[in-house]
Order: sequence, then C-alpha cells, then structure tokens
Amino acid sequence: MKIYVDTREQLAYWPKHKIKLDVGDYTTQRLHKVFHIERKSLQDLYGTLVQGNQRFKAELFCAAWHRISICVYVEGTRDAFINKRFPKGDERKFSTDGLDKLIKTFERKYHLQFHWHRNRAHCRREVEKRLQMEEKRLKSTK
Repeated sequence: MKIYVDTREQLAYWPKHKIKLDVGDYTTQRLHKVFHIERKSLQDLYGTLVQGNQRFKAELFCAAWHRISICVYVEGTRDAFINKRFPKGDERKFSTDGLDKLIKTFERKYHLQFHWHRNRAHCRREVEKRLQMEEKRLKSTK
C-alpha cells in the first residue's frame, strides 16, 4: 500500500510519497479522491477549530463537493483536548464547555468523525490500519 502525504503536512508519518492533496493529510494511491484522513495534534486542533475555523470549513466543503470522505485523527484524547492539556493550553482562552460544544457542532453539522488516540505513535498505527481497512472496503465494492 502506497500512502500519499500532503505536501503541506509538517510532521508527516510517511514523508516518502508527498503530493498535493485537495483535502486531508493522508490517503493511498487507491483511495485518492475517495477517502482521506486529516491528522491533528491537540494544539493544532485547537488552532484549527478556534482560529482557523473558516479555512477548515472550506476544506470540509471541498471534500463534500468532490465526494471525498474525510475524518480527523487526533494525537491525543478528547479529555486532554477539552481540558487543554497540551503545550500552552493553559494560555488558551476558549472555555472547556466551549471546546466540548465546538467538537459536537463539527460532528453534527459537518458529519465529521474525530478519532482520538493516546499519543502520536498510537495515532500513526491507527491511521495506517484505517487506510488498509478502507482499501479493502473499496476493493470489495468493485
């Protein structure tokens, strides 16, 4: 399985096959323009949802327009995110309740799935597993 990585992905799990993706950070040769994964650290997710909200929404609309399924894999737990247990999280002004509501809004309004993981290494393994599973699913429907 050849995993494609978006050229803008800064901390790529697999930096070998970089290409410009319209949406997300990871896909495979077979899943390109079908299923993509967006990877986020906890602090990156905070910035994306709180400060880069419009850009992220545009990416989600782009995925929907091109009929690309997309989900978000987070390098941390939901509890750690909501309670701002990440570097400089204590300096962030958005409230715990606000963050919880923001996640629920994105899940409901944009039909977005967040997949929470213990750490970066665990997230990497789960991204790879999910891409393999989606490839098998795609293969069985053809």
